Parts: sequence; structure tokens; C-alpha cells
Amino acid sequence: MEHDDQTIGSICTRREALVLAARAGMFLVAGAGATQLVRASRVWQAKDQVHLVASPALTEGPFFVDEKLNRSDLVSVTDRASVKNGMPLELNLRCLVFAGGKTSALKGATVDLWSADVVGAYSDEASPMNHENTSGQKWLRGFQVTDANGEVHFKTIVPGWYPGRCPHIHFKVRKFSTSRQTTAEFTSQVFFREPDQARIYAAEPYKSHTSPETTNERDMVFSERLPDGTTAGSHMLLDLARSARGNGMKSQFSILLT
Repeated sequence: MEHDDQTIGSICTRREALVLAARAGMFLVAGAGATQLVRASRVWQAKDQVHLVASPALTEGPFFVDEKLNRSDLVSVTDRASVKNGMPLELNLRCLVFAGGKTSALKGATVDLWSADVVGAYSDEASPMNHENTSGQKWLRGFQVTDANGEVHFKTIVPGWYPGRCPHIHFKVRKFSTSRQTTAEFTSQVFFREPDQARIYAAEPYKSHTSPETTNERDMVFSERLPDGTTAGSHMLLDLARSARGNGMKSQFSILLT
């Protein structure tokens, strides 16, 4: 599953991909790698696909802690105001693998999710890079194991920002042997479209923390250049929709691994 920037399948222009995707009943969506990507990121169906490249691996960052917390609800575990008052986000991830010319669901993989709270702090961190000592606290962290469809579901929040970074959520996908040795690992981040950021950060409790000082394109991770000249983050943007459960948001996103 290591990303090596090698193209999978044939190469086409974005216009050609749009035409071919429409003919195949697929979508041209956010993905990444060496050229253009056609994959089912806005639908769950793993249809036959051609023009595929791998999702981009992005830095783990300094705040990953292997907490081994098997839970989908990352919010209700704390009374911390900057967590429980954040904008609820139902995040559904689907892990797909491209091999042998076919795309299939990645079953039985461990997917860790972690992010900052409304004020840009991570839990269980004493590092000076985290602007608060949160040692022993374990909010906004957890993992789920992909089901037969390669899916995991998390209840989290839209994270706040911190200096030097635009809003983002980290994730790590791992496969383990029967002896719990890591056999494959993929790490990346998902990001938020700036119109969504503007709307969410204009309201409390985010408003008190001000709007993000780093735009997506100025973020050193988001703006990492891929071989085709595009930015990695532009292929890892979440599409937000209103949740049916209340005033929160929901999003689904597919990750293509090789």
C-alpha cells in the first residue's frame, strides 16, 4: 500500500476522464497520484474502473499516538467543551484496493482517525508543539476495522486549526498479521473546502478562535506537488452535507490503495 507515485492504468486528460467516467456511470472525483483519477469516491459501488491512480500518502505528523482505542464515537468520551461543542461530523471512509486490474474492498483493515479539537489542540500530547499539555486525555482518537465493504464509520467533529496548518483530519490504514505484526500501512490526511471552512468558522465555538490563518494552498502538506503538477490536498477534499441527525455534517470518502 505504499504510495510510489506510479500511475495505475491508462493516462488521460481531465476532459477525457470526464467523458469516459460519464460513459461508465462513474464520477471524476478527488483522488491523487500521477495524473488524473477516476474512482468511486462519491458513491459506495466498487464498479469496474480504468484510469486509476493511488491516493497520495501524506505525512503522519507529530501527533499520532497508537492508543488502540476501538471505537467509532470519538466525541462522547469527554466533557471538554472544545470537543463536545464542535460541529458534529459523521465521517464514513471506504478503503479500496487496486490489484490485478480490479478494484476491491479492503476488508479487515484497521483505520485510525485523529484530529485537533476546536482550539487546535490534540489529545494525549505533552509536546511543546501542542499548545496545551493534554497527557492522558484520549478524545478525538480511535480506530475501526473495515467491514466486508471496506467501510468504517466515525463520529467526530470538524477540527479547529493551529498555526502553520489548515484544518485537516489524519488517518492511518493498517493490515496486521495473526501475530499483530504490521504487514501494510498507509497514512494520509483529508481536508475541507474553503467555502465550508468560511461558513463553519464564522459560528461559535470556532468564531472565538478566529478564522484559519493558513489557507489550503498555503499549507505545506496540502500544497505538496504531485508529478502532474496538482496539489495533493486538492485530491483529498471532503464533500460535506447536512446530517439527517441534526445540525451536524456528514461526509463519505473513498481511499484507493495499491
